[in-house]
Amino acid sequence: MSLDEGQRIWKVRSPTQRDSQEMEELIFSLQKETGLSALTLRVCILRGFDSAESIQEYLAPRFEKLKTPFSIRDMDRAVERLAQARRDAVRVRVFGDYDVDGTTGAALFSWIFRDFGFQWDVRQPDRFKDGYGLNVKAVESAVEDGIGLLVTVDCGITSFDALKRAQELSLDVIVVDHHQLDPVRGLPPAYAVVNPQRKDCESGLRQLCGCGLAFYVAMALRAHGRKEGWFAQGAEPNLKQHLDLVVMATAADMVPLTGDNHILVRYGLDVLKHSKKPGVKALMDAAGLSARELSPSHLGFVLGPRINASGRMHSASLALDLLTTEDAAQAASLAQELERLNAERAEVQNQIWDQVRTRVEQGIQEGKFRYGIAVAASEWHEGVVGIVASRVTETFKKPAVVIALREDLGKGSARSYGGKDVLGALRECASHLIGFGGHKHAAGLSIGLGGIDAFAEAFDQAIEKLPEEVGAASLWVEGACSLSELDVRSLQELERLGPFGPGNPEPVFTVRALARNHRILKGRHLKLNLGSGGQTQLGYPSGSQIEAIWFHGAEKPEVMDQLQRFEEREWAGVPELNRFRGQVTPTLRVRDWRKLEMTE
Repeated sequence: MSLDEGQRIWKVRSPTQRDSQEMEELIFSLQKETGLSALTLRVCILRGFDSAESIQEYLAPRFEKLKTPFSIRDMDRAVERLAQARRDAVRVRVFGDYDVDGTTGAALFSWIFRDFGFQWDVRQPDRFKDGYGLNVKAVESAVEDGIGLLVTVDCGITSFDALKRAQELSLDVIVVDHHQLDPVRGLPPAYAVVNPQRKDCESGLRQLCGCGLAFYVAMALRAHGRKEGWFAQGAEPNLKQHLDLVVMATAADMVPLTGDNHILVRYGLDVLKHSKKPGVKALMDAAGLSARELSPSHLGFVLGPRINASGRMHSASLALDLLTTEDAAQAASLAQELERLNAERAEVQNQIWDQVRTRVEQGIQEGKFRYGIAVAASEWHEGVVGIVASRVTETFKKPAVVIALREDLGKGSARSYGGKDVLGALRECASHLIGFGGHKHAAGLSIGLGGIDAFAEAFDQAIEKLPEEVGAASLWVEGACSLSELDVRSLQELERLGPFGPGNPEPVFTVRALARNHRILKGRHLKLNLGSGGQTQLGYPSGSQIEAIWFHGAEKPEVMDQLQRFEEREWAGVPELNRFRGQVTPTLRVRDWRKLEMTE
């Protein structure tokens, strides 16, 4: 049972220090200067771009505006140590996390070290055998293999035991990680720690993901190599070609898409469309995406899940091999295997979600899960519990923990709702856990088999005590628009404001419309045709209509019941362009709906 209709609050974004008349006058003026639609200009102004110059700079950012990589603390030290490894011809090992960010970061280093003349190899932890991050076994294996320098990417910042072991074995480690430092223990004992989250780092690049940070290491290393004469004249490696990896990681890792990240993703999307990497091209082909059809939304909904499926269902090395191969035939084969794993992931995820939803609904009826949800079962797949936990928070509007039980312990994922700090909640429940880690919005944990019920009660109590961010649980909308305004031209302009994510939220507009017809997809989703129903007094031409998709809408009994009433309602959704077989059509991705009388 999800929230009853109307319990989610809609809030309209408003420009600071401007009333509605001033807003309309500014839009009218900017239309003359920029030629952009009123719909696009409203979003720009609400994001703080209220002049033709600032809008143009946002739509066409300059690559040269990126901050210097040497502004990051320890970057010079890391580059000098890498250069020494190249000079001494010692083998460098890259150790990357198993998610999209870590895998693409490891792939980027692989391409860079190849082009820069290094001896190197790559390793990743096994999600099921090793768990997250650098571990003691990985350090000892590196020494046994004759590795002279270890470079982590997207992990290592809290791997104190592993890094202490590396010191004991005289193995230098460069940590390249964007995650937060341990608030008590601080910096780990590594040769260099390249992490903008450090308190003594004034680079202003805290928003970078792991792969993005690896790109800055590559820029710094190339600058050093240029001075040292590593590259023949006219043969200096082109780093921009690797922004296809950076853009996929940045979108998947949900880091703020502002500042340098905005520049990286804008250029990265263009590079991705014309990627020369056999694996990237094969990944897009297997997903049924052409360069013409690729849009910012495909980063999070199509490409990211396929790369992640490797580490979730099998081994992250499969995706890494795909992103680093130079053989087109091998790339095609690996991409098809990833496609199979992603389909398996989706099926397993849906099966677990159905069981979790039933369990939570029953628990709520019994008076459980008043503030936070925690459920566990032995038949649930450890690789997808994080995705399911996100679905739980979206549906039940509460922070949630979903735990997969093994023979010896449970491994779970926590997700926030309403801005509540789930990592802080886990700290309050530490006595019930074997271990935990993460950040405010998402965390992982391990727990003994006998402590599930006690933990669930403690988590519920901990969430009750935590403050909720003002407006965090609300649905923020740009304002109302007519169906006729959602045309191809306006939606193409809106696409140019993306990719969307933290710091650059996707624009949600409200429209008044009637669901003329609908059909259910895969037993879960709703495909709708929204139209004006011939009503001209509502401010749009008679006959205006748009196709709409409501993911998981068919799982809501109250929605299916209301659809039978054939009433005009107010819909909140994200306008997007659907590209299929050469056809480009406007569509609305529905986020919520409500009765018309509630808007008065």
